[in-house]
Amino acid sequence: LLTQIEKRKKGLMQRLLSPKEEQRMIEIGEIASELSIRNKKGYDFTVLSCTKYEGLVDSLKYFGRKIYSDDLSTYKIVPQNAFAYATNHIEEGSIGYQRVYQNALISPMYTVFKTSDLVDDSYLFFVLKSDRYIKIYQQNMSGSIDRRGALRWVDFAKLKIPFPPLAEQIRIAEILNAADAEIRETKAYLEQLKAQKRGLMQQLLTGKVRVKTT
Repeated sequence: LLTQIEKRKKGLMQRLLSPKEEQRMIEIGEIASELSIRNKKGYDFTVLSCTKYEGLVDSLKYFGRKIYSDDLSTYKIVPQNAFAYATNHIEEGSIGYQRVYQNALISPMYTVFKTSDLVDDSYLFFVLKSDRYIKIYQQNMSGSIDRRGALRWVDFAKLKIPFPPLAEQIRIAEILNAADAEIRETKAYLEQLKAQKRGLMQQLLTGKVRVKTT
């Protein structure tokens, strides 16, 4: 069931986010601008990492240990409702949206940007996380054999996205958010079933519960 639901969401994304004939396309730089605010005052904000599937996460909680620098003065501030992507790893889908904290920190190896009121952030996030755009990132990564490629803001901002009217963007995001909610609920139910099975196995295989054979 979970596989079917995830497959259905992929189909929805492909249908709703793919450019249509005569649909307006705009460069990301027309509706977004880079933020490069360094933590020079040494604020003790939560440090984030960006994962392929989970997006932006509390680094310490997610990894269970400190993997970032002791000196956070060069780290970038990520305000609420801003995007951040791993400049050297975006081709893996490492891009996230910061909606939890008023301000957070992220490694200077990330690119941070914020959008204007012309675009719905949820819609844009679905576009940027789609399989189509991950392929576009891979095609646009610069660099050579000797130096790992990167997709810096100057090039990222030139990427074009489908740009329907704002009301349509919001409706598309609502549909895809509902699909995500269904996936989360199904995963939670699956984990409940697994926990139930583990409990049954422990009781049955240790002899705590006896099964009548007649």
